[in-house]
Amino acid sequence: MATVTNWIEHLSAEKVQGAVYPGVGTEGILVLIAFVIWIGWTVISARQETEKLEKLARKRHGSNDWKNNVTDG
Repeated sequence: MATVTNWIEHLSAEKVQGAVYPGVGTEGILVLIAFVIWIGWTVISARQETEKLEKLARKRHGSNDWKNNVTDG
């Protein structure tokens, strides 16, 4: 296994010159994709929560309805 003592010389060598890691140049696209996924997830979550809360609101629970669920203990 070779060791590197001078990174500047190593990275500017003809053999290594160029990309240091895979996927160089795709960062912008990946950030854009992540942003679109994040916005989509936020919209879907908001719709699901609104739907769930509207469903609960249609049931019109009263302040004493929880007493029907309490078992005699």
